[in-house]
Amino acid sequence: MNADARNRVWFSEEFANKLAEAVQNNVPTPTPSVGSSPTPTPTNTPSPTVTPSPTGSPGAALGQDTFQRGNQSFWGKASDGQTWGGDANTSSVFSIQNNAGKLSNGSTSYSAVLGPAATNAQVLFSGSISTLNNTNLGAVLRWTDGNNWYKAYIDGSSLVLQKKVIGSTTILKTASFAATAGTSYTLRFSIVGSTLSTKVWKTGANEPASWMATATDSSFSSGYCGLRILAQNGAVATITSFVATSQ
Repeated sequence: MNADARNRVWFSEEFANKLAEAVQNNVPTPTPSVGSSPTPTPTNTPSPTVTPSPTGSPGAALGQDTFQRGNQSFWGKASDGQTWGGDANTSSVFSIQNNAGKLSNGSTSYSAVLGPAATNAQVLFSGSISTLNNTNLGAVLRWTDGNNWYKAYIDGSSLVLQKKVIGSTTILKTASFAATAGTSYTLRFSIVGSTLSTKVWKTGANEPASWMATATDSSFSSGYCGLRILAQNGAVATITSFVATSQ
């Protein structure tokens, strides 16, 4: 937890993830403490990066990747010809191996976004993660940068809807979902207007008829579609398909 000169407090992304798991499992919530520090020099309050103007008509494909290409460093160009953004072509954590997108040897959360910005959009992806020890696997919508986005993810015990605004994370909704390390899951994440909806199921099984978690929030009006994965503690994430569409 952090505090600024006006005693405003915000949570780190890692603490928010742990808080969601504690609430879901009915265990005592960890109480962070704020240590004393010298009075900082007053600074202007930061503002989020301006979100690009959205493009695309309802139902139009925004980005797609089957990952069917040769082994390489980074994710390069997707199967639809567009180049992956975010960290996917700058961080050595990303690679293509055996016709899958990989993240390995990571130490934090990483973003990969594809296609133009959109207002109402949906992401559908399939993938797995080798360990669920303080890691998670998820999609982002209305992503502007690493500090501003909406995210839906699984962490081993829960399906979580989360937002991050100017670096401060907030859990919007959680639903119980027991995931197994190394098993492939398919996650669908949708935003229409101010309504966020998500569901997840084992890849190859029937998709649930109803959304498993929904929330309402209006922090962001548009942004990019993609993935955001907390890959640390030796975790290897494997992504086998990704599709983003406008709604």
